[in-house]
Amino acid sequence: MKLFANTRLFAIMMMGLWACFGFGQSKFYGSVRPDAIVVVKKSSMGSDLVEITIQGNDYPKPAVDAMMARLGQALGNDPRNVEASIDGPVIRVSFAVVGLITEGKPRVNIAALAKALGFGEKPIRSFSVFFADLAADVNTPTQWFPKNGSWKMEGVSMRAPKGLDYRVSVTTTNPNDIYMPDSKTPTVDSGKPVASGRANIFIFASIIVGAFAIGLLVYSALLRPRPRGR
Repeated sequence: MKLFANTRLFAIMMMGLWACFGFGQSKFYGSVRPDAIVVVKKSSMGSDLVEITIQGNDYPKPAVDAMMARLGQALGNDPRNVEASIDGPVIRVSFAVVGLITEGKPRVNIAALAKALGFGEKPIRSFSVFFADLAADVNTPTQWFPKNGSWKMEGVSMRAPKGLDYRVSVTTTNPNDIYMPDSKTPTVDSGKPVASGRANIFIFASIIVGAFAIGLLVYSALLRPRPRGR
């Protein structure tokens, strides 16, 4: 279940991500510098396969265990087959869980990831989430900017590789502040809709920056099945 091949690919991927920041819907998307990258892919068995790559190799195992416990509490089921490893200057955590990609509303559960990553002994306050092979629909959240500024998220749709790419920032120290409205069209906390509620609610800009193209190619490579090690 290794989605990230090695540290070099992670570094190239980070450069590709930074290069695409200017194509977001607002200044927020471009302002986030992720300390972790989360990739979520629905398996044929129904579970969500997840890999979290964290910058820095000083993320202790108790912090990983606590992160998994928070995610399990938020989703109502415990992550399974959790594997954590150090690869150079990064930590990789892979596992399977249910509830990050749903058929309901919202379609993707970003709030659960914010509760899992944004708190605890080693909080990760800014991160990106890529939901592989997903396309936006009427239940897909686009942005959430609450008045109290407790946390923010915004996403864009990508065609190659196909998926939804989000930037998330957590500023609150209270997990109860992390929530999203249960509606087809998430709104800014002022009651004004931020999306049309249709599949084109995400902005996909033309690929005109070479580094962005590199990032997309790396994403594609990372999502291909890899042979099991010895």
